[in-house]
Amino acid sequence: MPSLNVPELEAELQYFNEHRAELMEQAAGKFALIKGDRLIGMFDSETSAIRNGYQELGNVPFLVKQVTEVDIPLTFTSFNLGV
Repeated sequence: MPSLNVPELEAELQYFNEHRAELMEQAAGKFALIKGDRLIGMFDSETSAIRNGYQELGNVPFLVKQVTEVDIPLTFTSFNLGV
């Protein structure tokens, strides 16, 4: 899997990738909240996971990632109209 090049979340991404199969068995489709090499919890929505992350960890980097078999790439387009 290609790296997202986010050094602040390197440990969290590594944890997620190493545990993806077991997370799929336990909580496919849910959102994992990960700090360092520790799973903080699983949540039904991204918003709940983020809110819990700030409540439990404070204003520090943490990872919220949906548990899926493969990562789904997202494409964003800028409509720069020269305005």
